[in-house]
Amino acid sequence: MHKPGTGRGKFALIQLFKRDKSGQARPRMASCEGPSIRAGSSLKQLSSLAFIAALLASAPASGQIMLPGALELQPPAGARSPQTPSGGPRPRPQPPALKPPQAVTVSGRELFRDGFAGAMSFRAGPGDALEITRLLLAGETISRPAAQCQVEVIAEAPIQARFAGRPNGALRYEADIAACPFSLDVLDGAVLVLRPAGACDFAAADCRVDPAGLWGPRGETIGPEQVKVLERERGRAEANMRAGFHALLAAAGKDKEAVKKIAGEQAGFSSEREMTCRNYQREDAHGFCATKLTEARALALKAAFDAQDHKETAAKRIPRPRAASGERVHAAPKHNNAAPGPPGAEPVPAFPDASPQ
Repeated sequence: MHKPGTGRGKFALIQLFKRDKSGQARPRMASCEGPSIRAGSSLKQLSSLAFIAALLASAPASGQIMLPGALELQPPAGARSPQTPSGGPRPRPQPPALKPPQAVTVSGRELFRDGFAGAMSFRAGPGDALEITRLLLAGETISRPAAQCQVEVIAEAPIQARFAGRPNGALRYEADIAACPFSLDVLDGAVLVLRPAGACDFAAADCRVDPAGLWGPRGETIGPEQVKVLERERGRAEANMRAGFHALLAAAGKDKEAVKKIAGEQAGFSSEREMTCRNYQREDAHGFCATKLTEARALALKAAFDAQDHKETAAKRIPRPRAASGERVHAAPKHNNAAPGPPGAEPVPAFPDASPQ
């Protein structure tokens, strides 16, 4: 018997049986194509064909045969319709839309380097204003490096932290302290202090300090409930960082040097995070430092992507010279590398390695 759903192309074959004079059943074929029917049998066989078709119509169908000119059935509710390939370029991946933490997230809090050393307190003002109301720096004595010491920076008024933009995505401030200037990036409930110059010497106090590192709450005060919150925040930060990394790689395109640099920086981040967080108090129990540094890395990748996107947009807006009717635009001679200068002055090389011709 013909099984529904086995018809191919524009016609379906139905196998009929007719017994010959010897009593053996011999198959006969009838084809159905379009509105016409070609049969190699008698009217009686056509009646059998109609009877079989009626049986098939009453049975539950496991497939459908579409005849020429028939309408296609609508897909069932909830089914996903196949996407028609447009042939156009795929959209470029985009990093998550991240917003940097504001200064208010550290205002009124007392933060400690590595969760236990020194102390730093802040007060946020209008706009992006931020003041350091207390600064206690911990270090080692200069005369006896094994001994611990502390230096409290005392001023007549709170130290004004100067807003320096968002070079790495997070809000950056500069603390212009004469003996030990440093910069800091504001994170959510923490600050990342940067000082490329290294440690500072306070000779009068016989103390050498290095403020660089993550300043946050005391590690011993982070309880189980906050640990659960940090685990969720860490998962989101990791996902945002991966998405930002892939988006930045896609923006680099076929620039091998740019791709190599991005991949190298991302690979180096893991080791830098380990180095920075290994001394944070009870870091293995709560992961506060690793979470905040991962959030900072996601912001940095977003900032790098935005800078690249801005550069490409600006390059597209540069107007190309247009030739007037009947004229041609000639390129400047390749041997002329000098930039124009005032009358009577020697030409200034446009490139550092170029000399006047």
